[in-house]
Amino acid sequence: MLESGDLLLICYRRLFSNDENRFFLGKVDDYQAGIVKITGHSFLRDSVTGKMAEKSDLATKILSISSGSLIVYQLPSTLMLADLRFEQKMMQLILLDDQGFSLDLTEKLQRQN
Repeated sequence: MLESGDLLLICYRRLFSNDENRFFLGKVDDYQAGIVKITGHSFLRDSVTGKMAEKSDLATKILSISSGSLIVYQLPSTLMLADLRFEQKMMQLILLDDQGFSLDLTEKLQRQN
């Protein structure tokens, strides 16, 4: 299903209401039977500013994407990982680049009164 070189955005499910959003953005090194080896960067929500902060260290992780604790998005192969960024607009969290790609990662829809 996944191949070496595929681009993925891994979203860690928030299990508790006070859990912060955590993401891993990277490129697949290997994939077998629901287990992915992926190299990239972690992103965490800064509890002070509320903005997404990239951890500077490149990391390789081995994750079970069939565990149920992760949400996995396969991104278009034409994207450049270095150009992707998270932006927060009002109550929305969006992954985007300057070439027109946009992925809305908002967990809750705003209710209309």
